Amino acid sequence: MKPPQFHEGLNMLKAKTWVLGIEKLFEVFPCLETQKVMLATFILQDEARRWWMLIWEDNKNIGWAQFLKLFYDKYFPQCVCDRKVSKFMEMKQNSMTVAEYEAKFTEWARFAPHVVDTDYKKTRHFEGGLRDDILDKVNVLKLETYIEVLDRAIILEANIAI
Repeated sequence: MKPPQFHEGLNMLKAKTWVLGIEKLFEVFPCLETQKVMLATFILQDEARRWWMLIWEDNKNIGWAQFLKLFYDKYFPQCVCDRKVSKFMEMKQNSMTVAEYEAKFTEWARFAPHVVDTDYKKTRHFEGGLRDDILDKVNVLKLETYIEVLDRAIILEANIAI
């Protein structure tokens, strides 16, 4: 198993993806909070490694939560996060297929977990972004779950294409 590496500069999506990959390792290989930091920083590369070496002395015994705060402050600034949340909030299906919209919705939802932290909120937000011709037909069904809305939207899209 090869751990994910991070060596990019200010590439927010790669930073977030790297953290998710590292945390996936922690699910399989449980370790202490300080050990998580040691493992993660060991595999940093290039500019990211240089950044850690500059701040390491003042942060030798920090836990994972503190490391993530430092890491996100550097590679995922709040202003960028705010823009991602805004883009997610305004996301519409437009010319995408329902499957493409759902994939993008799922990808961008991670930037605004508070918007989709219940199935009801996730369902309504997804539904609200559907194209009007699909939304009009899905709305009248008063579907309760995300999976139901997704399923019906895919069926409707196929029927509209016929």
